[in-house]
Amino acid sequence: MSDIVSVGICCVDAIGQTIDDYPPPGGLRLFDRLTLTTGGNAVNCSIALAKMGIACDAVVKVGNDALGEFVVSELKKYGVGTAGVIHTSGIHTPFTFASIFTGGQRSFFHTMGANGTLAYQDINLDIIRGAKFCFVTGTMVMATFDGEQTAHLLKDAQRFGARTLLDTVYLDSAPRELWHRNIYPSLAVLDYFIPSQPEAKAITGLSDPSDIAKVFQDRGCRNVVIKMDEKGAFCRDASGAEALVPAYKVDQVVDTTGAGDSWCAGFICGLHEGLSMPDAALLGNATAAHCIQAPGASTGIVALDRIREFQRVTPLRKP
Repeated sequence: MSDIVSVGICCVDAIGQTIDDYPPPGGLRLFDRLTLTTGGNAVNCSIALAKMGIACDAVVKVGNDALGEFVVSELKKYGVGTAGVIHTSGIHTPFTFASIFTGGQRSFFHTMGANGTLAYQDINLDIIRGAKFCFVTGTMVMATFDGEQTAHLLKDAQRFGARTLLDTVYLDSAPRELWHRNIYPSLAVLDYFIPSQPEAKAITGLSDPSDIAKVFQDRGCRNVVIKMDEKGAFCRDASGAEALVPAYKVDQVVDTTGAGDSWCAGFICGLHEGLSMPDAALLGNATAAHCIQAPGASTGIVALDRIREFQRVTPLRKP
C-alpha cells in the first residue's frame, strides 16, 4: 500500500481519431486510427502518477470479463497497486467510445457498468488507512457511491490522517439539484476540491472563479482549485489567498482525453512532494501539457524529472 489512493471510476476507452461529424443511420465515415486504452478518472490519475514515478493504489470496480482483465493488467503493467480493485459478477466493466475532433476536443459515448454499483461497503478500508492522500474522482457517474457514501469515505480518510481531494465528471445534462446532492455532502470533509471550470459553474451557477471558490469554502471545503484549461488553474486556499496559475505553451494539441486527470496527478504529486498549492497546480499544468500532446489519457506522461525539465525550459502562456 502507498501514500496515495485514487478511488473512483474506471473504464476501457476506444479512441477514434479524427472524427469531425457522425454518419446518418446506415451511413459510413472513415477515420484515421483507433487506440484502445484504459480510462476513467481514477485509473487515469493512478497510471499518470505511476509513470511519473509516484507510487499509488487504485480502488475501482470491474466486471469479471475481458475488459476488466485488461484494466487490471494495465494497472499492474505500470506498477499501480491493485489490492483495492473490486471484482464483480453480473455487470460489465465500464466502456467508453471517444471521438476526437480536429483540434483535440472530444465527445464520448459511455456505458456506466460497474462504476454505477461501486459502494462504500465494497471498499477495503485497509487500503485507505495509512495513506497520506485519498482522492475520490468520478463523482456524477457513480450512482450508488456519489453523495453521502463518498462523504463517509472521505470522513474516514481524514480520521485516518489522510488529506482528502475530490474531482468530478462534467455531466452537462445534470440538473443543479443533482450536482448539489452529489457534491455538497463532501465539502465539509474535503481538504481540496478540484473541479474544472464548467463543473464548478454547473454546481454554483456562477462564472467568476473567486466567487465560486467562496461558495465551496462557505460549505466547509478548505482549499479550492478550479482547472481552467489553457488559462491554467485558479487557487484559493484556506486563508483566502488567491492565485491564477498560468498554463504552459503547447505547440500542438493532439488529444485532450485525460488532461484533467493528468492535471490531478501532477497536483497530487506536487502536494506529496511538499510544494505549495500554487506550485502544485503549476506542476499539474505541466503534467496536463504532456497529456494533450499524445493520444490517450496517459500515453504522453513521462517521469517527474522530465516534467520538471519541461517546466524549466517551456514558457508560460500569457494571461
